Amino acid sequence: MKTTNRFWPIAAFLVFCAVGIPAIIIAIHTQRAESAINQYITDYGIPETEVVTISPTSYDLKFGGYNKTITTKKDMARWKAYLENPKNEALNYYYVGEVRKKKNTNSSADTDWSYIFHYEDGKVDALVNVFGTWVDPNDPNTKEFSSRMSYQAPVWVNK
Repeated sequence: MKTTNRFWPIAAFLVFCAVGIPAIIIAIHTQRAESAINQYITDYGIPETEVVTISPTSYDLKFGGYNKTITTKKDMARWKAYLENPKNEALNYYYVGEVRKKKNTNSSADTDWSYIFHYEDGKVDALVNVFGTWVDPNDPNTKEFSSRMSYQAPVWVNK
């Protein structure tokens, strides 16, 4: 098949439409989600200087929407102190003794106390992770877990 002079410009235009336009749309939505989540973190009461990003804002293919996972310097210090307290090791060996053996307590990626912020349909929700248990910070049934975090959810959050 002989290609004409018009083939390559048309092919380039189609490739741009198939790849470029969706990439631009995703970048715009990611930036919008990033702005909303950062504003929510500020409203949550977490100072910007305390934030340690575990995973940046990205689209969640499983649940939809955008997620950002963070911890704070204060929470990392409290988590490390919790693991190093001999009283806590006696109470729950798995979460203290085993975690200390397997994880680097100075690494934000290894921390078991974190916050996840989820942006979908213009709304941001927050959950906290305490030793692998994701809990709603306003649920009275999970206060035992969420009370370990340095920053508590304001009353208006997730309402």
